[in-house]
Amino acid sequence: MTYKEELCIDAGSENCPCLLAQSSDCITCSRLQGKDCCDCNWRGVCIYNEYMQNGKKINNRRQSQKTRILKKIWYGEDLVVLVVEVSKGFALKASMPGSYVFLKQCGQQDCYSVPISVMRAEPEKGQLHLAIKVMAGKTKALAESGDDIEIRGVYRNGLLGVSKLMTKTPQKVLCVTKGVGFAPAANYNRWAFGKDTVDMMIDLDKINQELVNDYLAEHPVNGIRYMDLTPDFICPEGYDAVLLLASDYYQDSIQIPKEKKVRSNNFHMCCGEGICGACTMVDDQGKSHKMCKCQFYEF
Repeated sequence: MTYKEELCIDAGSENCPCLLAQSSDCITCSRLQGKDCCDCNWRGVCIYNEYMQNGKKINNRRQSQKTRILKKIWYGEDLVVLVVEVSKGFALKASMPGSYVFLKQCGQQDCYSVPISVMRAEPEKGQLHLAIKVMAGKTKALAESGDDIEIRGVYRNGLLGVSKLMTKTPQKVLCVTKGVGFAPAANYNRWAFGKDTVDMMIDLDKINQELVNDYLAEHPVNGIRYMDLTPDFICPEGYDAVLLLASDYYQDSIQIPKEKKVRSNNFHMCCGEGICGACTMVDDQGKSHKMCKCQFYEF
């Protein structure tokens, strides 16, 4: 029998306990869910003890901060890469696979915040490269930003099944990307360079060749193939993990062994903290999961 365990991507991090502890909705800790006994499977520092001993304090709540736009690089008429200035520590956190941030134009309301995957993080320079497909009001506002922009993060749950990529031993990994799904693949490739052997299969829909060339030049992949991704795509064998970065239409159609599959988290991200409920997924047993924070592990 296969069992599935739900874990919070932020558990044990500098952002734990979070706002969910205050509302008795903690994903990991049963005491912080309102229960009178401990029956969690968490094997790190006790979250309940951390919360109570610190006077029910929320640790390092992510706040929007104004930062400089160092450069705008246009790839065609509706794809722009913003190079923004951040602290070296912020960039180091953002270099991890699955990292994303929220961006909004300075002075805009929080409803204008847009989740954007990190395409490149350069801790030594204190810079992030963020690819934005200009489509509607929110992304148009980002593209029209002047010298500054507001950024909030770093958030970690951009990839579901990300633990399959975080092994210490070298792996052979295939990245299948469509459109701006290339961005998290480029960030992963940079992080894994020298450890994993990475192949990419890229559908250039809504992006272009120049973007791919620019962001793979410093850290080239083992092999690359361009294609038109279709729902009947057959995944090649011989890989330890397969990273699928495309819409739900393709994720639901393309067959990849579940023990190898890592996929983009396409749930609606609004607050990133599990508070608003926009990302909620109800499973086949009727249980709700906050997908901006949840990772699932089978055993």
